[in-house]
Amino acid sequence: MGALVAGVLMDVTELAEADVFGTLVATYALFTVVIWFIPETAPRHEGVWASLRPRIGVPATAARAFWRSAPAVIAGWSTGGLYLSLGAPIVRHIFNAEDHLTQASVIVLLCASGATACHAARGHSSRRVTLYGTLALSIGTALTLAAIVWPSLPAYLAALMIAGTGFGTCFYGVLRSIVPLVRPDERGELFASLFTLSYLAFGLPTLLAGVMVGAVGLTLTTLGYCALIVVFSAIAGLLRKFGTVD
Repeated sequence: MGALVAGVLMDVTELAEADVFGTLVATYALFTVVIWFIPETAPRHEGVWASLRPRIGVPATAARAFWRSAPAVIAGWSTGGLYLSLGAPIVRHIFNAEDHLTQASVIVLLCASGATACHAARGHSSRRVTLYGTLALSIGTALTLAAIVWPSLPAYLAALMIAGTGFGTCFYGVLRSIVPLVRPDERGELFASLFTLSYLAFGLPTLLAGVMVGAVGLTLTTLGYCALIVVFSAIAGLLRKFGTVD
């Protein structure tokens, strides 16, 4: 929704930056006050300062499942990095769409399809959800390649939605498979490890892509990035298909 509103504002006003970021600052300030009036849902206990000391690790009970799930996490978050970093430039420079709303639709469609897919997958096993996610990532990313080579903006947006369902369900399936394997007091360090891996997969390929765009151009960089996602998606799917992770 934020991307959608920002895209509209950038097309209809010359002060979009002030409107968007001013609204965000006001919203954050409001929530800073409101949060103090929301009832706490967890019991209070001693150790508040100790709880702020960062811990990262993978408990032994979840180690096997965590590392088997790593390719799915890398594929999913790399997909997010691809579309959030290069999605709008692709729409503008390859498909010649100058309006910001069309460019913002990349983020809107990716996240909306991911959230919708997770909601629809609630009744299925984590293994089935992750298998679908890796398949959707592979197919959606491959179709993205075809749409760029074509080139066709409608095909690109349709492929993006397919990849988006994989973007959401890969991570959702991984969470459902590894979180039940650890005790409640071990979840903090497990989530720290999971999000460290996730943001590395999100950030490092994006950073490399930014360097490569200047060296080989947007199209070749995107094709290479997509190929990397397809490879990791295939590995993740095979590990989940023939592995022992539920």
